[in-house]
Amino acid sequence: MTPPTSSITKPKRQELDAFIRGRIIGQWEKDTTYGEISKALDIPKSTVGNVVKAFRDKGVSKPLTRLGREPKVTKRTQSVMVRSFRSEPFVSIAAQHQRLVDVGISICMTTFQFFFKEMNTTEVDRLKIPKKKIRATLTG
Repeated sequence: MTPPTSSITKPKRQELDAFIRGRIIGQWEKDTTYGEISKALDIPKSTVGNVVKAFRDKGVSKPLTRLGREPKVTKRTQSVMVRSFRSEPFVSIAAQHQRLVDVGISICMTTFQFFFKEMNTTEVDRLKIPKKKIRATLTG
């Protein structure tokens, strides 16, 4: 005897794999109702409807890939930051940030400081600048 499923043991959301989606679409193409498909596969009727609707509208059985969150700092902005730092490594963070703002790149000062300090850990070694001078520049 199997134990009853509850919200504790059963995950709240679970993405259907391609095989199950294929079975849903296959049964739908045989003119099976949503309710019958739902009972046969033990899937909510709304999920069956969503899979069929996506197949009808987009012609694909699996969901399209999601883009996710946009990065706060693009590769273009990072390269501008590196060039700016390399051209004048002893300029303060505020002045470096103001240069970006002047050329039309909008970036929050906190985010800029985070990436600037992260960048400094790698760029200092490449430029062979004494770390004492860098620390004085960052604090001043």
